[in-house]
Amino acid sequence: MNQSIEVAKKKVRKEIKSIKETYSYPQKKEMSQPILDMLEQLPEFIQAKTIMLYWSMKDEVYTHEFVSKWAQKKKVILPSVKGNTLDLKVFQGLDNLIEGENYGIPEPEGSIFMEEDEIDLIIIPGVAFDKDNNRMGRGKAYYDRLLNSLSAYKVGVCFQFQVLDHIPVDEHDIRMDCVLYQ
Repeated sequence: MNQSIEVAKKKVRKEIKSIKETYSYPQKKEMSQPILDMLEQLPEFIQAKTIMLYWSMKDEVYTHEFVSKWAQKKKVILPSVKGNTLDLKVFQGLDNLIEGENYGIPEPEGSIFMEEDEIDLIIIPGVAFDKDNNRMGRGKAYYDRLLNSLSAYKVGVCFQFQVLDHIPVDEHDIRMDCVLYQ
């Protein structure tokens, strides 16, 4: 891994983190709604039968109610951290969520979803995105490793201040098909 790219990524992560901290959790929840409204209008979303979403952390586009809402209409898959990888599991309601092994993010209990080719659309958070749809995560490469094996349409979601003209990328970073922000 290129040392200067890593240093540049750390700098961006730190800058974005300090901007995020200027917003309260209720503000971030409120800022999330127009982004989710845009997502619901995407033809790829409308046509999708199986969607991979994520259970948001406090500093990400808020998805908790969105996950519950759409799980009644589509098959919703959530990532589950297992060591250095993300397992995929079907969301089957709030009662079936357990605390994940990393970051304490709630994730579905139950068996691993193996029909990866059934996934039509993947919604992905990130620390920063750029105008070329590049994505930068938290540095653990969970999503990059997972996305290597998935062919579904990839949508990054973030707040407007997380979209930069250019972000540092390396050969392992997976580009999004589109990025939604508000």
